[in-house]
Amino acid sequence: MSNPAITSLDEAAPLAVTPVRNVAAAVLVAEDGRYLLQLRDDKPGLHLAGHWALFGGALEPGETAADGLRRELIEELDFTAGPIEPLAVSIHAVAPALAPYRMHFFAVPFQLAELDFMVQTEGAGKGLFTIAEACALARIAPWDLCALLLHARRTVLFPDKQGD
Repeated sequence: MSNPAITSLDEAAPLAVTPVRNVAAAVLVAEDGRYLLQLRDDKPGLHLAGHWALFGGALEPGETAADGLRRELIEELDFTAGPIEPLAVSIHAVAPALAPYRMHFFAVPFQLAELDFMVQTEGAGKGLFTIAEACALARIAPWDLCALLLHARRTVLFPDKQGD
């Protein structure tokens, strides 16, 4: 992060209200630039059932976003992440429910060779996508697509921030 006074995504976007869900999500990016996404189960009542989404999930009380992300990756993929980089935090309330969600996004690099050892325990499947392929998906979580675009276009969007 370029502001030395801010040391976490929590400090970057303090809340005036407690979110209904406080979530950490991984922008898993392979060395070839493709992104690993999860196909969510197509179960009635499941939020965004049958959609492609990032791996991650709800934070537990008192858990930092980074710790929650690492826990979720172990739970969902049996994957222990190496270095992770804060990417963005978003707070949104979508109609009709208007329940506030707080999403912490982290860039998580991985090697394609590691994919063979990732054991998915949640969802209907997983897939690797270029950013163009992800943008063309008919059913993808919109906030996750936004995080993918922020990552994929970071050098164009923020050319002066590279190397910070």
